[in-house]
Amino acid sequence: MSPEMNHSHDDHGEGGVPFLPDHFVKELAVITLILGILFFLATLMPAPMGLPANPLKTPLGIKPEWYFLSVYQILKYVPKTVGIAWSFLIFPPVLMIFPFFYRFYARYKYGRLIIHTLGALGVFLAVFLAALAYLGFE
Repeated sequence: MSPEMNHSHDDHGEGGVPFLPDHFVKELAVITLILGILFFLATLMPAPMGLPANPLKTPLGIKPEWYFLSVYQILKYVPKTVGIAWSFLIFPPVLMIFPFFYRFYARYKYGRLIIHTLGALGVFLAVFLAALAYLGFE
């Protein structure tokens, strides 16, 4: 065998330190020391938590996304069961089946006018309630 092919497991280059026992143990000792100091300080000086939360009142400044503001405001004015039933059980199916009945009602003399007026009033009501919720009215 030539001298270039004769590599032993102890050859780490010039002044090299093997990773697995030496470097790994040193890093593990440093991580253990830092975590020990962190746990020691956390038990001696815990962070103050502030006032306890009231689960029955929404904190100030917390509001839903803009597309849920009108539903959020409706829930303030009507009982929760009515608001939830209207918002999630009645209104979405009505919106889903509305296109199937539009032609039926639009063929009457004032059918389109009534449908468009009701739609415009619904949009106005949703925008109005969203504005009330955004401005913080109770």
